[in-house]
Amino acid sequence: MQLVKKITLSSVPFYTSLLVVTSLAVFIGIFWTINEYQTYQETIENIRDNYQHQYEVRVEEELDKVIDFITYRRSQNDMLVERDIRERVQSAYTIASHIYRLYKDEKSVEELRSMVIELLRPIRWNNGRGYYFAGRVSSGTIELFADEPYFENKTATDFKEITGQDVIGDIVSIVRDKEAGLYRYNLVKPKFAGKSFSKIAFVKYFKPLDWFIGAGLYNNDLEQTLRQDVLGRLQKMKFGKDGEVFGFRFDGTIIFNKNQRMVGRSIKDLAGTDSMAYGLSFLETGLSQNGEGYVSYTVRRQSDGTSHQKLSFVKAYGDWDWVLGTSMFMDAMEQAIAAETLTYQRITFKNVSIFIVLFFIAVAFLLLGTFLYSLKIKESISLFIDFFREAADSNVKIRNENLTFREFENLGRLANRMVEERIKNELLIHRDELRLDTLLRLGMMEKYSLQEKYDFVLQRIVQITRSKEGYLALVNDAQTHISIRSLITLSDEDSHKYDKELELSSSVEEGGLPGRAVLQKTAIILNSYVAEKDDTTYPFQTTLKRHLDVPIYNDGKIVVVAGVCNNSEEYDNFDIRQMTMLLEGMWLHVLKKCSEEELAKLERQIIAVSEEERSKIGRDLHDDLGSHLTGVELLSKVLQQKLENEVPEMAEQLSSIRNLIRDAIEKTRRLSQGLYPVHVIEYGLESAVEELVVEAEHLFNVKCTLSCEGDDQKLGSNTAIHLHYIVREAVFNAARHGKPENIGIFLKFGTIGFSVKIVDDGYGFGEKPDEAGMGFHTMKYRAKAIDAELTIESDKVSGTIVSVSGEVFE
Repeated sequence: MQLVKKITLSSVPFYTSLLVVTSLAVFIGIFWTINEYQTYQETIENIRDNYQHQYEVRVEEELDKVIDFITYRRSQNDMLVERDIRERVQSAYTIASHIYRLYKDEKSVEELRSMVIELLRPIRWNNGRGYYFAGRVSSGTIELFADEPYFENKTATDFKEITGQDVIGDIVSIVRDKEAGLYRYNLVKPKFAGKSFSKIAFVKYFKPLDWFIGAGLYNNDLEQTLRQDVLGRLQKMKFGKDGEVFGFRFDGTIIFNKNQRMVGRSIKDLAGTDSMAYGLSFLETGLSQNGEGYVSYTVRRQSDGTSHQKLSFVKAYGDWDWVLGTSMFMDAMEQAIAAETLTYQRITFKNVSIFIVLFFIAVAFLLLGTFLYSLKIKESISLFIDFFREAADSNVKIRNENLTFREFENLGRLANRMVEERIKNELLIHRDELRLDTLLRLGMMEKYSLQEKYDFVLQRIVQITRSKEGYLALVNDAQTHISIRSLITLSDEDSHKYDKELELSSSVEEGGLPGRAVLQKTAIILNSYVAEKDDTTYPFQTTLKRHLDVPIYNDGKIVVVAGVCNNSEEYDNFDIRQMTMLLEGMWLHVLKKCSEEELAKLERQIIAVSEEERSKIGRDLHDDLGSHLTGVELLSKVLQQKLENEVPEMAEQLSSIRNLIRDAIEKTRRLSQGLYPVHVIEYGLESAVEELVVEAEHLFNVKCTLSCEGDDQKLGSNTAIHLHYIVREAVFNAARHGKPENIGIFLKFGTIGFSVKIVDDGYGFGEKPDEAGMGFHTMKYRAKAIDAELTIESDKVSGTIVSVSGEVFE
């Protein structure tokens, strides 16, 4: 007997709502007041911090652009110089080869050397700074030094005593080890005692004359010219409305400024309206340990004569002993703070007023609604009882002693009756879900072996049919033999084990349960198995109570047989349907996997044949035709110099012929590099892409930048060549079709992998990459050839991103 009478559900909403609304009114009022005050204070502080941060980010970004510009100009200049002296040496090599072939049977080696020296000595380039030199490898004697004849006929020992550096020995080591190479050194001239000249040279071995032939340039002249060019560019730079770019040396001398009258003055003399020597702060910040930092100060604006806050960011550029800086006014920050503060106060006052009015209206409607709801809740309870007679909400049974309301006791008894039926239906749904999950997971198991996939599918079949054991067997095309590929028990689901005495392959007649299913050509269900004499239960080795064997057809032949045994309940047609759909899906996946592997093999063979033919044609163009054309051009130049004084009219005609020959040389070089990337093999992928950047900028008038991280030497030659062609195809496609202003190439090499990304800001394409053209198909096939992953992202607004990533195979 209950001592306390339970309350009714109909009266609970009204009393509960009254208590909750009263409590909320008090707590929300207190919370709102405190929260609004704190939010107001935080908003003002956030506005100030955000504007300060934005100004700092802006000036630092602009300075980074200035430094990036200087770095880019230096790298571009170095690359052009190296390429120029390389081509000059190749030209000299071609001249020597030509003279040797023409006169080797008529003249002695000494006469041939003299002829070549006379041809090379007057040749100069780069405003007279570039010159040729040559010497014997065996004796280390200098025989030609066009810039400083004093060194001619000097031995390696003599040269070392004069310059203090074994230059000749280093050059001989280079040509003996690699036959050609780049060499940087410091030269001491007799006319300038105690002064060293930094030089860059390229040398190559000419075996018929036992010579090293080289070309050289002075780095000091190149560096000074580059600095003057950079200063001219920086003097014109500006950003935003009031943004300025300035710079000064480590000694404080201003080298460029928006106000040209400041150039040449000391940065220490600059002071603001508050007498702060901000120029001295610039110098101290630039020469500090970090070498960079922000400086805030107050100056008068020239346009209105009023004082305004200004922010600068300075950073040391140690290679040239410069300190660079950017600055801009911050007067907009206080105006924005004042405007935001006024707006926030107005909105806050409005929101508070509206909230108070709406809150009281909502409270009134809530109390009224709960009162009316309490009157009708008894009528609604009867409708809920009828509803629970037809459906159940969950599989958990309700305990009546835990119920608070009397009405729910009746509902609980009806819900418990429905739960038992719902559990049975959910079990059937779970089996369908498990089958679909198996097929989905099978599609994602690309890197798993077929044996692992067979084991996985068989494990799921055993779970779906609620069996104790299962097997999976394959049938040959002649339908005469079966082969057990997987055998699993419920007690060891994570591994398949074969008994040592179990025959994995046998004829159909001796194949036990799977052989019987092949012979009968239909599924076999036996729910009350009784062992008979000479009856076999192969491949099962336990006592059978019931079993199910299902064959799967493909093109009219049985290809797979799977079986399970010892379910706690009887097998039915639903189990056959589940196993059939699952095994058919597995077999389609196996056929698809085999087709993809065969297709990939054919693609690799096609690409290998194509690469061999391309390389052969490219080598012929590069080594034979290109060298001959270069030699002809140089000989024409020598002939033109002789004819200018004797027959000027013929010299002009010869000049036109030389221009045509140079065009032919350039076209031959581009065609040979496209067919056979010799620089990829000789100097690595990074060097080849650097030349590609220069070529793209020259051909398409687009700014092309290169970023490389790590060492590309671990890449195999085959991988490097394929990556070079992918980068070349992506860059040329972007330049031709996307019309971009900028193209970025990012190379990253790690210890076990690499990634390549080509990004442009031009017009993208609307269709899918695989359907865009032959170029995308070629890049995809090359990526497959090196086991790399190729992705292409593009839209008509943001441009195109081509990414390649894979593992390094040494």
